[in-house]
Amino acid sequence: MVLLEPERHTLTIYPSEILEGALYQGSASQASDYRIIKNLHITHVVNATANCPDAFPNMLCYLQLRLSDDAQQDLVEALPLASRFINTALKAEPAGRVLVHCSMGRSRSSALTLAFLMEHQRWSLLHALRWLKERRACTAPNVNFLRQLLTYEDNHRLIFGFVWWVGGCTSKNIKKIPKFLLRLCLIFCFTFCLIWMYILISSSVFPKWSVQPNH
Repeated sequence: MVLLEPERHTLTIYPSEILEGALYQGSASQASDYRIIKNLHITHVVNATANCPDAFPNMLCYLQLRLSDDAQQDLVEALPLASRFINTALKAEPAGRVLVHCSMGRSRSSALTLAFLMEHQRWSLLHALRWLKERRACTAPNVNFLRQLLTYEDNHRLIFGFVWWVGGCTSKNIKKIPKFLLRLCLIFCFTFCLIWMYILISSSVFPKWSVQPNH
């Protein structure tokens, strides 16, 4: 992270660096500070607040989600939307830098960052949460968000072939995902064909018998 003078000594006012030179998480006040945006070379912002306007709409690319930090907020659409937005920005040419923020940078922004780490880093929720806590100590998604993140994790476990590791997924396992899924599909198709052939053969060899009434 390259900082301009004389801002180097004020590092504590900066958002937390989650992925080096790529992904940051912070508060609404940090997201509206031009010095921070300039020094970190932020290009994209995920705004998870319901009442904080986008600070630099003519300069940055924003995703405004308008979420509430409560027990009723549904994240079913927000999690994949934010994850896709972040991934697209980081894989752009040239690569972008993303700041995810809510009011305090604790709950809503944490939930969105965790979803991205789980989906695109192929990490379990536990591993992603540990990683995020190490880099941003105030990380504290509410119970409702954690419950939905667990569901999000379960859905992605099916997609990625049950290759999750304790506390995360190793790069070695990631390379095995395509072969594993291919074998799983072949086994499923083979089993389905056997069942279908059995049904066809059974229906032809053992035709249905009808009971004739007595006269």
